[in-house]
Amino acid sequence: MNDFPLNAGREVLSPVLEDADPSKRLIAAKCLGLLIGYDARWREAPYKIDSVETVITSDLYNPETQRRSRSFTLAGKLDVRMTDIKTGEKVIPDHKTASQDITDPNGPYWRQLVVEGQATHYMLLSWLNGEKVDYALWDVCRKPGISPKALSKADAKAVLESKVYCEYALGDSDLDSLGKDGRETDMMYSARLAYDCSKERPEWYFQRRRIPRLDAEIREYGIELWGHSLDILAARNSGRWPRNSGACFLYNSPCTYLGLCSGHDDLESGKWTTKEWVHPELPVLNDGRGTEILTNSRIRCFQTCRRKFQLKYELGVEKMDEEEREALWFGSLWHSSTEQFFLEMKRQQEKAT
Repeated sequence: MNDFPLNAGREVLSPVLEDADPSKRLIAAKCLGLLIGYDARWREAPYKIDSVETVITSDLYNPETQRRSRSFTLAGKLDVRMTDIKTGEKVIPDHKTASQDITDPNGPYWRQLVVEGQATHYMLLSWLNGEKVDYALWDVCRKPGISPKALSKADAKAVLESKVYCEYALGDSDLDSLGKDGRETDMMYSARLAYDCSKERPEWYFQRRRIPRLDAEIREYGIELWGHSLDILAARNSGRWPRNSGACFLYNSPCTYLGLCSGHDDLESGKWTTKEWVHPELPVLNDGRGTEILTNSRIRCFQTCRRKFQLKYELGVEKMDEEEREALWFGSLWHSSTEQFFLEMKRQQEKAT
């Protein structure tokens, strides 16, 4: 663990490991342990890294008539683009984190991903840009089920004598902390997690599934996308953005806009601001606010709740000083660290050729 093979993600995680907020330090330690396991699990996978964090755009077309939309364009940000070294096939992986079981290929998690549109959105965008992707790859990381723990007196004594914990050589600060309270430090927890997901249960934490998409399926998605664009225009023209009460507490957390929808808050309360650019996952692509750009995230929002879509993507409303939930903070930090991981892997592959 002191000699992380790619040293990838350190520049992202190291500052957070020193953060004054203990909850953020713990999440960074969690990401570090997972990243070490991810490296062990997939380092030798037969893929050449072609590009990392690539933004692609296209006009929107009706596949049935070839008519181009005068109102919308498409965009997406691909985490990674790869080439299958064995076959030469072009591959787009899509990284996801999950809380449920991912070991059963026929389990509910994988069944749901069959109809997930994100990979198809990327494949359609690539096709419209003149490159056919042969298949997509779900690259899933399961969130850890283990937490920092207290060691028994006997175990703590053994660790203090050996100065090693789960193959990690402890520093003075770790030893001092362990000697005082007998509990794992953040780095000790990270070491135990790294050992668990790299040597004990790699399949529990990391799974990949190939996603073939027939041309007909991509075309069908394009037809659905065109239909969504017409529905958005109809909502704009009518001014009707109905609420979906079934989406107010998705992921066991209240929607950001629940106060506005329920009448307990309003846009003049001083708690809200208007974004200049409505796509946080994309760089600014033009002089507008991005309201004419359709991304997978924007389409999913429209499918989930039209009132939320109006507030978030049409009006660009966001809450000021909103606390970032732990799940979102973990997802953001994990995404940033894996981005650096693939950039470093790409550099090493280029250096070797």
